Amino acid sequence: MSDPALPERRKPSILLIVSLCLNLALIGLGAMMFLRGPFPREAKAGLSAQALMHMVPAERDKIAAIIDAHRARLHELRQQSVQARAELFTALSAKTFDKDAFAKASAAVQGADATLEDENLKTTADAIAVLTPQERQSVAAAMPKPSHSWLRRMFRKR
Repeated sequence: MSDPALPERRKPSILLIVSLCLNLALIGLGAMMFLRGPFPREAKAGLSAQALMHMVPAERDKIAAIIDAHRARLHELRQQSVQARAELFTALSAKTFDKDAFAKASAAVQGADATLEDENLKTTADAIAVLTPQERQSVAAAMPKPSHSWLRRMFRKR
């Protein structure tokens, strides 16, 4: 028999359980980010003019002037890249798929990206040109060397 003085036990809802699990996951993620801290990390991307400003503080003003000179062109090329992607999405989401229109839009995205990358490389080259030979050596020493270990693993016989 059940005692009328005791409250009825309710089963925990699925929503509560899911919420608790998500909270625990977020706490773990927050702890991981906190433990990583603001420590300098190895560069994952290639060399850029922005990175050079941090690596060679003595030349910061010259490199900033170079970046400012290229800023308008880079902005224009980014806009073209975004527009090309929008056109590609339009071709993809059309009611009737036109393979030729999709191929043309895809080629436009590739062209826009290539032009943007070329301008980024020109900016970097101009920034490297203002460095002294000793500064270039210190930058080269600070850059991570490619290991290609993933490539070796891929072709390793099993």
